[in-house]
Amino acid sequence: MSTDDLNRRDFLKTAAATAATAALGEFGGEIARAAELAGPIPLRTLGRTGLKVTMIGLGGYHAGLPDKEEDSISVIHRALDLGINFFDNADCYQEGRAEERMGKALEGRRDKIYLMTKVDQRDVEGSRRTLEKSLRSLRTDYLDIWQFHGVMNLGELDRIFAPGGALETAEKAKKEGKVRFIGMTGHYDPQVHLAAVKRYPFDTIQMPINVVDYHFQSFRKTVVDEALRRNVGVIAMKTLSFGNILTKGVAKVAEALPWVWSQPISVLVSGCDSVERLDYNVYLAKTFKPMPESEQAALLERTKPFAGVEVENHKRGV
Repeated sequence: MSTDDLNRRDFLKTAAATAATAALGEFGGEIARAAELAGPIPLRTLGRTGLKVTMIGLGGYHAGLPDKEEDSISVIHRALDLGINFFDNADCYQEGRAEERMGKALEGRRDKIYLMTKVDQRDVEGSRRTLEKSLRSLRTDYLDIWQFHGVMNLGELDRIFAPGGALETAEKAKKEGKVRFIGMTGHYDPQVHLAAVKRYPFDTIQMPINVVDYHFQSFRKTVVDEALRRNVGVIAMKTLSFGNILTKGVAKVAEALPWVWSQPISVLVSGCDSVERLDYNVYLAKTFKPMPESEQAALLERTKPFAGVEVENHKRGV
């Protein structure tokens, strides 16, 4: 694990604890019951896949963070019990530990959910090895969605599409029944996403969408409408920007997540490090009402001064 990974892990633990305290203040110990009684999670169609996914999905990064495996598994089991049917992961999260824990937690319930993971390798041989490892770790013989992970620039995109590139692995795996749908993710440059959806009929595209993204290197303004025109399923991530949107006083969770759901997305992937945080986010999903345009405009005006990498540190690049 690199120094950057360790720093990210420490930061996420601190930010999550602060964010959870702020978010749960109005409910305290009653949030679990509120989440259970609020009804089902609304479903949305994930683009051309036709999959009916819950509008909130569980992010996989946090599955590998707790020191105790049982803490990770309790969050995943709680997500299942609350009705989440969309689960995210990636081969690189904690050197595969996140996939292993999620695979263990989902065993016996795999047929009731949609499972997505990602691949960092850009070549055909490396990506094939990673795919086989992910399938073993997740204890499944197929993935509903397999995405090229964190594509930073057009050069990486070219490597994926070149002869001997990872796209060959994805298309072969699709024919073999090991992958149902193919997608791509990225955190930094919306122009790369725009080029990708114009170049290839991806089934899904995952990107940062939040109340600060709208003002700086905006995925929402650059990519989403084009993806919709092409019937690509839009997956939102970094919706609280590692908790920065809370800890830096940009907006409350009860404002930030409904704003994202009010955009034309299919599913919001939520990284939850505790059952309490998960309960609250699911409660917001179950009770969601589209945010009026006037409220959206007022929120965006209020968040405009926070534009930039101080809040959206994932847009710093490399």
